[in-house]
Amino acid sequence: MIINKFQHKINNFFVFGLMFYCLSCSVNNEVSIKDDYFKEIDKEIPLPENEYYSHSIFADHVKSVQLGTKTIATGEPCYQINSSDFIKIDFDLMNANIESIQYEVIHCDKDWQRSNLMEMEYIDGFTINYIENNEISYGPVKQYIHYSFQLPNENLTFLKSGNYIVKIYYEDQADNPLMTLKTFVSEQSSKVNFNLTETNNMEQRKYLQSYNLDCTFEPNNIEDPYSNIFINIQQNHQEFDEHWKSGPNFIRENKLIFLESEDDYFNGSNEFRFFDISSFRNGSQKVLKTFFEDSLYKVILKKEPKRSYKQYLEYKDLDGKYFIRTYDFDVASFQAEYGDVYFELPMRKLNNEKVYVFGQLSNWQIDERFQMKYDTISNSYKLQTLLKQGYYNYLYVTNNYKSTSSRNLEGAHFETNNEYLIKVYYRDPLELFDRILSYQIFK
Repeated sequence: MIINKFQHKINNFFVFGLMFYCLSCSVNNEVSIKDDYFKEIDKEIPLPENEYYSHSIFADHVKSVQLGTKTIATGEPCYQINSSDFIKIDFDLMNANIESIQYEVIHCDKDWQRSNLMEMEYIDGFTINYIENNEISYGPVKQYIHYSFQLPNENLTFLKSGNYIVKIYYEDQADNPLMTLKTFVSEQSSKVNFNLTETNNMEQRKYLQSYNLDCTFEPNNIEDPYSNIFINIQQNHQEFDEHWKSGPNFIRENKLIFLESEDDYFNGSNEFRFFDISSFRNGSQKVLKTFFEDSLYKVILKKEPKRSYKQYLEYKDLDGKYFIRTYDFDVASFQAEYGDVYFELPMRKLNNEKVYVFGQLSNWQIDERFQMKYDTISNSYKLQTLLKQGYYNYLYVTNNYKSTSSRNLEGAHFETNNEYLIKVYYRDPLELFDRILSYQIFK
């Protein structure tokens, strides 16, 4: 076979060119990959934001959430570290069948973000456990399951003081919790002196409660108390109107002294309204009538007008709390009935203001499930909500995009017997977490 030399050269040139092109593409592709790789490496990887926790109920079928102590069902959700006391948590799920429910304990800083502590640093035991104590309702028309547990317990012990979130959820559904509850572990190594005084504002003297305070600390265990101690003050668990104090005016031996300032005051508010639905068979306080309809008890509360211009009337209240009890059965936790309770506040409609029922019954929150709707026929605000038998306290509060207040509907009086909750936090500069030195209640 005769091969044309010219053709041979052309063929060789073509093959060589093809090989060069393929090699070039490969090199370019490699360079491109390397360039992209290094660009990706050079990118700043954003750190995940700290999760913020609130005291919230996320599921509508969660009812009657109560946090108390070993001895007092309506007590504060605070445990003194290394004591024999405990926090008791109770709630109902409006289900017919028992479900597997878990809870997780999470340590937080004073602002309710997850702290930098590892789980093994703040808990001895397991941070995630099952709620083993449950009871099927027996007797009531409305079926439910009652759950309860306590902290600490045989599965976990607290090692550090501070804020703790208890997240409760169905088994393996931590990303979709039923509720998140605020609890506290205190060292009780500090003491606060808190005194109510009359304000210097002469125009508001009848309506405001001013205060002064000081706080003891252990000098050997505290570094830089001017910068690292923070005091939180709440009136009746109202997070929408809380005060923070830091940077004392001066220190005398082991005591932080805060001089009274123009901003150190709360609205005096009013004594909480109340009603008693401990029995659906007999008459109760503040109840107009009770009847059974559509397979459920209905409770119509008496109409009570706003109190913003009424004279102060002193009486004993629970400072917004409630307790479960029944006169119709033996055991309230799983035998008490549920009923639809109807609130009605006769008044003209407010512009740019929403009206809410507030107290422990609303989980101390401005909860949309407790927002009242205006009825133009009766010229009143109304709310219907499902509640368990018991004795309840509540207030009517207004809310707009700027603030929340009870003064518009309930009035304000210096004489009101309010409950003040004070927590003393210490930002430990060595371990970088917020300890609770003291948890105190003043009435």
